[in-house]
Amino acid sequence: MKLIYSLLFIAINVLALNAQPFEGKITFGISFPTIDDPQTMAMLPKEATTYFKGEKSRMEMNMAMGMKQVTISDQAKNETVSLMDMMGQKYAIEMKADVEENKKMEEKVNVKSTKEKKKIAGYECNKAVISYPNPEKEGENVEMTVWFTKDLQANKGFISGPMSKIEGAILEFNIDQGAMSMILSAKDVKKQEVKDDMFVVPADYKKMTQEELKNMMGGGR
Repeated sequence: MKLIYSLLFIAINVLALNAQPFEGKITFGISFPTIDDPQTMAMLPKEATTYFKGEKSRMEMNMAMGMKQVTISDQAKNETVSLMDMMGQKYAIEMKADVEENKKMEEKVNVKSTKEKKKIAGYECNKAVISYPNPEKEGENVEMTVWFTKDLQANKGFISGPMSKIEGAILEFNIDQGAMSMILSAKDVKKQEVKDDMFVVPADYKKMTQEELKNMMGGGR
């Protein structure tokens, strides 16, 4: 289960689209092709909904047992806040992107575009394969398949790292970690007004660092 939540954490931090004014929401379906256990599947999210307005974005994902995770990003400030509601216990984890570290990562990323095309949520998408060094295993590369369109543009609030080199809106991508695999694919794209309060951290969320959350969850040494 730890590996599954690791995949979800990666998805939360890369689910995004490129910069140009788009206001509205995109609903992504989530599938786990390598998992066939019904009990495990029942605990996993089926959808992720993203909202975009100007340089701000918000992603919502419902988890098992009433848990909910919301990620709010402000591209102008280079800041992201992850809101976690764990059965009434509410935490706001602030994250500041390391610009220099992201630049170093981008320099090592290779993007190979292909001629393959398909329609996703009504948009014609091109396929690309991204490869980059595995941060956990020196000498190995990680490959990720993405489908993107240049007909839809939105801010890069969630993208940091490998997918930031894609010149277009990513509407489908896969994440693989060994035997585990997860696919996110856009089901619906809707242009609509998004209220400003969608990007405000509620007052009843307790602020903490990523390290404090890790220790609270029993991940500290």
